[in-house]
Amino acid sequence: MFYPFLVADSRSGLQYRLSDTGLAELSLAPKAPEWAPGRAIADAPDPVWQESLANAPVETISAVTAALEDLVLATPDLRVPVVGMVVDSRAGRHLDALIHLWGRMGDALPDGLGPVRHVLDLPQGRFLDPVPVVQGSLDPHAPAAMKALYKRLQQEFGAVATPAKGGAAVEGSRLHALQGGIAAKVIGSAPMDDSLAFYGLRDLAACADFAAARARALIENGIPAREIAVLVSGDPRQIARAFAEQGVPISGLPGTLPERDIIGETALQLALAKRTPTPAMALASLALAPLMPWSAQTGRDLAESLVGGDFRGDVLSPTPAHKDLWTDIRASAGSLAQLRFLIDRICDQIAQGAEVRARLPIPPGEGNPDWEAILRGIQIAPQSAPDPDRNLEGVSLWSAQESPWRPCRHLIVTDFTDGLYPTRPRANPMFLDSEIARIREAAGLYLRGRAEGLAQALSLFDQQLQSASGSVTFLIPWRDLSGSRLQPSAGLSLVARVIAGVEDATDLILDLSRTPPGDWPVAYHRLTALPDPHDLPEALDFPGRDLLALRRKDDGTTKPQSPSRLETLLVSPLAWLLAEVEANDMSWSAEELDVMAKGSIAHDVFEHVFLKDQPIPDPAALTVAVVEAYDRALTRHAGFLRSASWDLERQGLEREILQAALRWRDHLLALGAKIIGNEIWLSGEAHGINLHGKADAILELQDGALLIVDHKKSGTSARRKRMEAGWDLQAALYRDMIARPIRREGDGMDPLIGRDVGIAYHLMNDGGLLTSGLALAEGSLVRDMGDAVNSAAVGRLAERLAELGAGRVVLNTSADEGFFKKEAGFTPYALTDGSALVTAFIRQVEEEQP
Repeated sequence: MFYPFLVADSRSGLQYRLSDTGLAELSLAPKAPEWAPGRAIADAPDPVWQESLANAPVETISAVTAALEDLVLATPDLRVPVVGMVVDSRAGRHLDALIHLWGRMGDALPDGLGPVRHVLDLPQGRFLDPVPVVQGSLDPHAPAAMKALYKRLQQEFGAVATPAKGGAAVEGSRLHALQGGIAAKVIGSAPMDDSLAFYGLRDLAACADFAAARARALIENGIPAREIAVLVSGDPRQIARAFAEQGVPISGLPGTLPERDIIGETALQLALAKRTPTPAMALASLALAPLMPWSAQTGRDLAESLVGGDFRGDVLSPTPAHKDLWTDIRASAGSLAQLRFLIDRICDQIAQGAEVRARLPIPPGEGNPDWEAILRGIQIAPQSAPDPDRNLEGVSLWSAQESPWRPCRHLIVTDFTDGLYPTRPRANPMFLDSEIARIREAAGLYLRGRAEGLAQALSLFDQQLQSASGSVTFLIPWRDLSGSRLQPSAGLSLVARVIAGVEDATDLILDLSRTPPGDWPVAYHRLTALPDPHDLPEALDFPGRDLLALRRKDDGTTKPQSPSRLETLLVSPLAWLLAEVEANDMSWSAEELDVMAKGSIAHDVFEHVFLKDQPIPDPAALTVAVVEAYDRALTRHAGFLRSASWDLERQGLEREILQAALRWRDHLLALGAKIIGNEIWLSGEAHGINLHGKADAILELQDGALLIVDHKKSGTSARRKRMEAGWDLQAALYRDMIARPIRREGDGMDPLIGRDVGIAYHLMNDGGLLTSGLALAEGSLVRDMGDAVNSAAVGRLAERLAELGAGRVVLNTSADEGFFKKEAGFTPYALTDGSALVTAFIRQVEEEQP
């Protein structure tokens, strides 16, 4: 935290902005107690905001915390104030509640204020070095606590004069006019000059590139780097990247990575693990937690298995104590007693367990846990921003929310967007401006309202402009890094007042968003180009290797292929090969209700409501069965859907599956079909290889023929186009397995062999039923797609199998994705959603023009 005034170094005379860490070192301030108002608010909520806390806990805690921090800063001694009765009103009750809350927190203070109170209480003569303040440098809108600190340092060490304003811009320039007061009522205007410039660029990354190029151009023209400054709000990583690429040194970047509150994070994840449904990401986070007793690599292996759906923790089996700990971590808690028991056992086995246990606000007594209260009471400290590394010779990096820490000749504002320059003031979260005035009059507490916030923001913007003596370059990004549209800063209108003849302030902006860096007004130095990559071969060759035999059983025989693996082979032999050697993409993310999850849940429901050799249920019974099966399916496949935040999606998917089940019932009745196989494993031989796969359903029709059904959680149109193009593959492979079975004892295939067999796709989203291989009765709702639905796919598959047998893996070309989408009628997910390795090995070819 930087304080809103300058101090002078007693040896060098350098004037700089004092920080909380610097003040703590100079005054030997003790480590400040933890500031955790959220925990205090949740533990004993005041009646004033108790109802709000019950309805909107996160928002209420945020508002009360912000109001409390404003109150702390409004006190000149950083002590709990003793105030008389403010008028018995809403404002008075809230002020009393805030004062009472602060009193319950003891000596804790917001970050950066602990050293201030220590200095205010410190007798004279206890500093390691003198810290004189700079005369007139105190922000006139600084809060009472900061004014008190300035006064305390001035009393002991005096004040030094502000250096003559040799840094002010040349008189008559437009920058000089701005430095007369950005918010002045009257301001002189004149034609545009080179002291101000405005450029619009594509996004924040492009602005960082332009800023670095501008800084390098100034340095090459003889301007020392220390006389250039860059203003940025938020994360400076884009600035760091761009300046590194241009070879420009920068002063003020964070010296180390921010420190995380590992103890608080572990406590939160443990609480989430005890509440059902448990998010897989919570368990994965615990597997990776530094406090766990296993190695980092073991934690990574465990997390990967969790995200893959395996929660058993077998990787921990070699160490029984670790496996027992994992069993406790996975176990849910249905009562407070069970929760305390499990947490105590876990915390006994992990590093800093006592501190983790102390962060968990588990109440005594019996009954069910109030999970919202427990989770709300866990406080996680924000990542502590490390002190920046500063040097005298680099370009100065300034924060948009802080006063400049040294003057400059040329200033570059990298994100001149709405809400910044001046920073948009926030209203006091607890009091109206009229109430703030009443509190000020009655209690002498100078809380900040919207007017004070705006005045301080304008003062800060004015200080930032005052620091430059030569020029200011304003960069306006049109979009943020997520692509959302941005608007220019409201400060643009204030700046435009000094330029004559401007009717619309946005006319000042030179739009470079569609201009390549090479055509910018400043030279953009590109990095040395990487060497041209070698041309990719048409195929990867492994002479003498039968690639179809890579996966083997324990007895040494080749493992069979599945229909889904062969579909991947159809699209991308390289994606197939990577899967065979288990070199799949291992990236993972939070649980989501994607197409795969929806399909797994829908298949599970159908398996358990349409039973083998059972009558087709009537609509009422089917509805009840779907609801029950859906509930069980969520437990098996997507427990996260049970949480309140997923109510809409959970209910919507249940409706979709119920409607699909009712439509499927109609199809079964219209066909007069009987279910004789349900999620049944089939094995057989086709195309010269062994196959193994699970058929969703097998129906027996009235004439004794069989229909193998593949349920798809999709619509009819895409599947129909694929079958018409002859590029369907999966369902026909199940028919091949029945035609040439590989038998084993008890395989249940006796009733299937020797019959006519057709295939069908049931498209759950709209109820379509597409068949091939059997002539169905006229007037049926089923659509027969003929016998050539897989002709092209089988031809391509035969080529691929022959290539693999010879040890050859043909690489994809840049034309393949378009071919599969346009000609074959399906999306090649092995290319579009597959491994980055597959994408990296796509050969670029010129596509033929139609």
